[in-house]
Amino acid sequence: MRLLVAILLTILGLQAQTPRLTEVQERRLANGVRVLLVERRGLSAFHATLVFRGGWAEEPPAAAGAMELLARTLYGHAWPEDVEPSKTPPALDALLKQEEGLLESIRLERLRLRQDSASSSQVPALEASLESIQSRMRALFSGSPVSDLYVARGGRQVAEATADALLAHTQLPQEAFEFWCRTEAQRLRVVQLSRFSQTRAALVTGLRAQGTQGLALLRGAALPGHPYGRDLTDYVPSLEALRWSDLKAFARRSLKPDHLTVIIVGGLSLDSAMPILEHHLGALPVPPEGEDAVLPEIPADLGDRRVQAALSGVPRLITGWRIPSRRHSDHLALRMAAQLLGEGRTSRLEVRLVRQKALLQQADVTMDIPGGRLPGLLVAELRPAVGHSLGEIEGALHGEILRLHQEPIPHDEWLRAVAQFEAAHIRTLDEPAALARALGQAWAEGGDWRLLELDAQRLRTMTPESVQAAVRAWLKPSHRTTVLLEPTPGAALNPLEADMARVLTALAALRIEDPAKREHLVSEGLRQLRMLNPDERIRTLKLLEAQLTPEKR
Repeated sequence: MRLLVAILLTILGLQAQTPRLTEVQERRLANGVRVLLVERRGLSAFHATLVFRGGWAEEPPAAAGAMELLARTLYGHAWPEDVEPSKTPPALDALLKQEEGLLESIRLERLRLRQDSASSSQVPALEASLESIQSRMRALFSGSPVSDLYVARGGRQVAEATADALLAHTQLPQEAFEFWCRTEAQRLRVVQLSRFSQTRAALVTGLRAQGTQGLALLRGAALPGHPYGRDLTDYVPSLEALRWSDLKAFARRSLKPDHLTVIIVGGLSLDSAMPILEHHLGALPVPPEGEDAVLPEIPADLGDRRVQAALSGVPRLITGWRIPSRRHSDHLALRMAAQLLGEGRTSRLEVRLVRQKALLQQADVTMDIPGGRLPGLLVAELRPAVGHSLGEIEGALHGEILRLHQEPIPHDEWLRAVAQFEAAHIRTLDEPAALARALGQAWAEGGDWRLLELDAQRLRTMTPESVQAAVRAWLKPSHRTTVLLEPTPGAALNPLEADMARVLTALAALRIEDPAKREHLVSEGLRQLRMLNPDERIRTLKLLEAQLTPEKR
């Protein structure tokens, strides 16, 4: 009873503190830029977020990776040569064009050599010319971190490319507001991208080193043929062929004023900020009308899909269910289901499968993978505890989903989940950077920044029964995709696996002459073994050992 009273008091208290929508003031600049301003009197700094709606999901295949490159080259740093006309060396554009030509010549020469390896190579001479050009460019750059114009003023900027938007977050002292407006307008007007080649090379190197990841496998299997299911590692050749001039043209087409929302949280008033914003960002030219990308739809009920793969690291089970977009009436109910299942120390997977049954080392449940503007995924990622198989934890996960389908949600558990949701909402509203990001995400995903507050209001009338109805509608086998990730073959084996490898190797030697086929049989046998629980593994090993003569055991 005390717990129930405490939760009720928490909810009532949080509701009383929840800011109203009137705190967010909205205006439009002459060129279509949307401005959202939240005045927080007394703050000596401001947080500004630029949100360009339309993220990497809208990239054409030939421009795959363009949004990530823009996040890294256009934003993230305010280098003088990129954003201050007086600091841009006159020779920089000419050097960038020469660099682009040499990079393309090297790429084409390498492609030619793959087809005709006996011919003489021009690559060394081209690379020498490229190094000469790049060394001249480096001499023009401001290499020190304090050369960043925002860092020099006590601020910082970070950027991210998501499936639904490109976001650039900046925090600066309040007196630097006009400087920020002028800098950001100049950045979009010029689109210099002086460090394009180094950034692209670093991105390509990182993608090749990273390889295919578990979530990428899940997205590809659950959202086949859809941009949300794209894995950038599959597009490295296109990324390598993307040129500096191509990225500049892509930026001008995509980062348009009517796609931009500027969100400002700080001590600035709307009356003082609007003339400055209009003078700088409002003066950006409006490009000719273009056609927005039309993305395909994927039916939610594609059937129960499964993928098994050997990747580096520990074994993991990743299960995703296709769910509706953020604007769908069931979306908030599914967020509450994710809260109940796997968010926090009191969630069902944490309490039952991690602490009580010790089946898992870790359980994470995440909504809207990779985005929420279109139907995406609700994902549960589980790591088994030592001695437990992926098959065991998959069965346990399905059992918890079935319980959520069938058993009424206890009242105290429901109130606790609501209180946690409300507390997270209040923390978002209190932190300027978090508030700016959440407003931008609501606009990018749902087309309306008011969704941030509307979700909190709708939660107060939501019932446990409506959550269960949404779970039954969406978290079912026909909407499900499962990825089972095993350790890479050749990784360290535990004693039981080592015994199994020894027995399988001996049996394979008796029946298979081809060494490569024997190795494949052993690897496949170990993979199947890891799908069993500990008792089944021991029984299987004994059955296989019985097929060997005593001297072979």
